[in-house]
Amino acid sequence: MKKADKYRQYVLGDFLCDEYFQDWIHLPDEEKNAFWEQWLQANPGKQQEIGLAREILFNIGFKTSRPDPLNVEASLNRALAAIEECKQRPAGPRGFWVAAKRWKAAAVLIPLLLISSLIFWRLKTPGQYTVNTGYGKISRLVLPDSSVVVLNANSTIKYGKKWDKNAPRELWLNGEAFFDVKHLDNDHNIENYERFIVHTVNTTVEVLGTSFDIRERRGRTEISLQKGAIRVFLSKTGTQPVLMKPGDILLVDSVSVIHRTSNIEHALNASSWKEKKLVLSDPTLSEIFKYLEDTYGKSFILEDPELARKKLNGPILIDSLDDALFVMSTALNISFTNEGDQIRVNFK
Repeated sequence: MKKADKYRQYVLGDFLCDEYFQDWIHLPDEEKNAFWEQWLQANPGKQQEIGLAREILFNIGFKTSRPDPLNVEASLNRALAAIEECKQRPAGPRGFWVAAKRWKAAAVLIPLLLISSLIFWRLKTPGQYTVNTGYGKISRLVLPDSSVVVLNANSTIKYGKKWDKNAPRELWLNGEAFFDVKHLDNDHNIENYERFIVHTVNTTVEVLGTSFDIRERRGRTEISLQKGAIRVFLSKTGTQPVLMKPGDILLVDSVSVIHRTSNIEHALNASSWKEKKLVLSDPTLSEIFKYLEDTYGKSFILEDPELARKKLNGPILIDSLDDALFVMSTALNISFTNEGDQIRVNFK
């Protein structure tokens, strides 16, 4: 059976355990991207399963230590023993329910053990750093090549502890970050280690040396290029890579490019959060509240639908949530009522 044909029978667990699929997620290249993009075009009904499997593998955190094979075997033997005990237990009323519970536990345990063991043993990485930022926090990271990443609130980035000349510089982003990438290519003959690659749920962004902002929220990825050049591969479609120049802003969802525009001022404003400011282009309150929800972990409830369409021009200070709410309250004559994780918004 051809490789493309066998995947038509796959369900979520099969994709998670498939070595070629794992390689595409963690070590993508042009050949793998071309194969999966072509396959998804021919099998659009598998988009949801592929997307979920990709997200699960992307968000798994791996430790440098490997599980002891004896412990793995012992856990598996305990699960098998539970199944054998269920087979031998009398099928009386009480025995039936006990057996049912144990069968249910074993049915859940065995696939998890198998998937965990396969993934841990398959991904032979020298170790990864995982950096998380809490709500309202910003972190500045210096990468092994001296490139700089500023990680916005409620975001996660992963990258290898050691970078060498045998592999590209790779990172995995969930959230928002600004990248100032060190330029390594001096002779226009690009070596493998000179490539800088950032993976998000929807895109793979490849650069040589540049400054750009990536915001990956709510199933969408927005890329704003300030200087240099980048090439964006769309992970879940068969479209060609998108080449971006300074000032370009690209908005991508799980299927395609939603919007592309070019405005250097707007591209620069995309990373204004580094200076504790929010600068959006003619934003509605609905758009502002979405940004604040992602940054501070609060949800906004609008008591009047008309509030969602109101607009606020100019920068908003976001050094704290209280600062942002004070500016909006004063400028738009609206009130905020804090109710724990929710904030109610109404006209004064």
